[in-house]
Amino acid sequence: MIKTTISRVYADGSSALASRKVVILAVVAAYICLIDRVAMSIAVIPMVAEFGWSPAHQGNIMAAFFVGYVVLQLPAGWLSDRLGGKWVLGVGVVAWSLFTLLTPSAAGIGVTVLLICRFLMGVAESVTWPSVYNLFTLWVPDQQRGFAVGLLNSAISGGTIIALIMTPWLIDFGGWRFAFWAYGTLGLIWFVVWAPLIPNRRSEPPGDFDDSASYRPLTVANALSSRPVIAMMVAHFCTNWLIYLSLAWLPTFLNQAHAVPLSEVGYWVVLPFVVSTVATPLTGRLADRLIARGVDRLTVRRAMQGTALLGVAAAFLLVGYIEQVIWVVALFCLGNLAASGAVAGIGANPMELAPKHAATLYGASNALASLGSAGAVFVAGQILEHTGSWTLVFQSAALVGIVGALIYHLWIGVDRQF
Repeated sequence: MIKTTISRVYADGSSALASRKVVILAVVAAYICLIDRVAMSIAVIPMVAEFGWSPAHQGNIMAAFFVGYVVLQLPAGWLSDRLGGKWVLGVGVVAWSLFTLLTPSAAGIGVTVLLICRFLMGVAESVTWPSVYNLFTLWVPDQQRGFAVGLLNSAISGGTIIALIMTPWLIDFGGWRFAFWAYGTLGLIWFVVWAPLIPNRRSEPPGDFDDSASYRPLTVANALSSRPVIAMMVAHFCTNWLIYLSLAWLPTFLNQAHAVPLSEVGYWVVLPFVVSTVATPLTGRLADRLIARGVDRLTVRRAMQGTALLGVAAAFLLVGYIEQVIWVVALFCLGNLAASGAVAGIGANPMELAPKHAATLYGASNALASLGSAGAVFVAGQILEHTGSWTLVFQSAALVGIVGALIYHLWIGVDRQF
């Protein structure tokens, strides 16, 4: 499908071939990124048994990665826009793969060393999405970027599924240390393929890199004065709030509110992930086709992002009143189906608003959105501690989604800003 899709747009066969290679290998890197990230959530179980860590230590080890993950979002985007995303992504993959390989040794030395290792792994992984945005803006035709971004973001759920399935098997096969060694080696193999195969720059930049028109420089002041940029960032923040609330709390919700045994929780939780993995690239492809057939681009962006935020919000408003677990999970599946629309909303906006600075703009937006992810998890814990109400947890999140959808609808634009 990738070959056929891109070949229709590129008259230059060599550019089409390079584009396919970039998309395929960048998506593989994103899958490795998520697999390495999620592996700790499984491996930590036998690690706790071996080292006798307290729950506080366990929580700190899990959190250290996400603290590091915020650090290089903006710098990685800035470097990618200036040096090219190839080497920023390549160095990032090598770095996080090395920290993955070193995780068993770090754990053996002590918790403090492991915390540093996990923090630095998060720093290395933070370059992934900003650098890929630079590559996609440079190599993927405008008419096909929704599909490419959809494939990229399918890694969030698809990589999680692979890690949840493969990590227990690897641990059973060779122990928890073997799981980290296997995943770290996978990233190094990827780099051996990536480095010689992918060019860093195109001989002729894409049309939306044209500077013949006068555009404002991308500065903090100019970004904050742009309503479309504010709309994108607010919607990104709100989208992450909804998505990561589900990622973090759905297993606990099913176990505590619906008495699903821990041994069965994984089977139920994986279903919404499967929906996301399949729906995300298909939704991006649908948006590309609508635009190609003449549907107004702004209408498509509003419809897709509105569906994402309001669809999840609707599911969250209802889920607290449903008793049968099968219908609860079905609602989360529908919510994830709706959420896939974000790849054709906020997922596409940076490449339209600032094509020469897409990685920088996405890095800034993703850094802010990461605070939304952390905020959702924190606020949910506070609500549960003080009220014990899962209904309030999800309805408060639904309000976040509704506000985000309203601001996005009113302020978003598709004309180049920078």
